[in-house]
Amino acid sequence: MNIQTAPAQQADPQRKSHLPEDRRRRPKAPGRLAAMPLARRLIQPAFILVAGLLMALVLIAAQGYEPFSTLAAGLDYALGNPASIARTLAWGLPLFVASIGVCLAYRSGMFNIGAEGQIYAGAMAAALAGAYIGPMLSGLHLLLCLLFAAVVGGLIAAGLGWLRAVWGVDEVLSTLLSNYIIMLFCAYLATSPLRDPARQSGTTKEVFDTAMFGEIMPRTQLTSALFVVVILCAVTWWLSERSVTGYRWRMTGESPDFAAASGISVKKARIASMATSGALCGIGGALLVTASQGRFWTEIGTGIGWDAVLIALISRARPVPAIIWVSVYCIMRSAARGIEQVSTVPSELSLVLISGIIVAAAARAGIFSQFTALKQRFAHLKGH
Repeated sequence: MNIQTAPAQQADPQRKSHLPEDRRRRPKAPGRLAAMPLARRLIQPAFILVAGLLMALVLIAAQGYEPFSTLAAGLDYALGNPASIARTLAWGLPLFVASIGVCLAYRSGMFNIGAEGQIYAGAMAAALAGAYIGPMLSGLHLLLCLLFAAVVGGLIAAGLGWLRAVWGVDEVLSTLLSNYIIMLFCAYLATSPLRDPARQSGTTKEVFDTAMFGEIMPRTQLTSALFVVVILCAVTWWLSERSVTGYRWRMTGESPDFAAASGISVKKARIASMATSGALCGIGGALLVTASQGRFWTEIGTGIGWDAVLIALISRARPVPAIIWVSVYCIMRSAARGIEQVSTVPSELSLVLISGIIVAAAARAGIFSQFTALKQRFAHLKGH
């Protein structure tokens, strides 16, 4: 028996009219389609920032100070003039690099919680290269310090990625524990075999002047390391969002089975993304030495690695949002110091605020989904 199917062109032209009105296909304005994703991308970060500002105002008022003028004084300290902006930006240079490094690992499905230890390892490698090699041509010496830090941080992270890819060791556990091992080992080196005999504290020898970035603006601590950070951020964005390698890493993170079926080596992608992530974290540690401290000491990078992990989570592991959030975080830290100078509100206010912002960022998906559900229900009731 032959069954003949009528061509699509011969379908009943009145068939569409039997559908309910709300199910008929209507032409949609292209402007609205283009505007909606942009609006959603802008509304959600704005919601988080507003939540953070409200928390700041409440905390300042709880200390007995006028909230708006006190907050304005803090923002003036952070952004009031070019020198203030440079000082605010200088503190965050290592955090920019470490945050985009953690984002790279997250995009491939690898949770690099070991950024803190990799920053310490990179700082120690840069301090040794800067103090025991040279002096030499400044640009070459700085490149050598950054290279040593990148190699050490990359090897550590690659080893942890290898444990996950080959032996199935949970990288959250291994990277978390690696922080304590690396930090304690670096502290041992700085307080015993590599301690500077001229100082009683746990520090290594001071690096040569050729291993230090020069200041761009006097008395602000903003150095030419800024240009290195800009280049690294641009290259990392291209690698993550535009390169074939970045596409393979993203596919590995989103669906390992699909990536494997497409011919992507999941093991190589995981190890390579972790190595790149660790290298960037190591460079972040090197900047602590070569752009600021001039030597390694036992608490040189306390908290920066954890800040990088949190910012990567807030930005959903995307380089551009991560860069924006690092900038916001730097402003918050600097503004908190300014508020402390005009009041008794402690500078740890910024830590409370960043905690609140993390909660707001985690809750935003649920909040906006509930809002969308209520809107749809209201439209449904209004239609009836």
